[in-house]
Amino acid sequence: MCRGLHECTCAFIRASARDAVPSVQLDPRFPVIPVRALVNDGVRRFMDYQREMIGRVDRGEIDQKAAQLEIEHFWAGALRRAVIDGDVENGSLMAGQSVGMVTKEQPLAEILQELVDQAVDALLAREQAPPTSAEARRAGAAG
Repeated sequence: MCRGLHECTCAFIRASARDAVPSVQLDPRFPVIPVRALVNDGVRRFMDYQREMIGRVDRGEIDQKAAQLEIEHFWAGALRRAVIDGDVENGSLMAGQSVGMVTKEQPLAEILQELVDQAVDALLAREQAPPTSAEARRAGAAG
């Protein structure tokens, strides 16, 4: 496994659901494509960089279009920095809230087998459970 992928995997395993936060747009003049990612130094610097660019536009040092391009370029290559280079502190670690369910590294076949087993168990439990009151009413109305 490459170093970057190993570092990302470790970061995901350590993370909780609350660590995956949506990217924040500080000013409606500067739209940001929303993604969920683990908070790290890169995310914090991105917020600071947005503030800096907004301030520069407000002071007339740079036009809005140039500032928007600078903001977009900030994250260019950030996913590669994390996944390929292993820079999990400065790269983008995109992850949804389900990252909190990741507790270990597993082969895909093992994960899929666990999901199938859980689905089968749930279906068997459903068949063995007494009908709910709503199901009983529907059965009575149908009969």
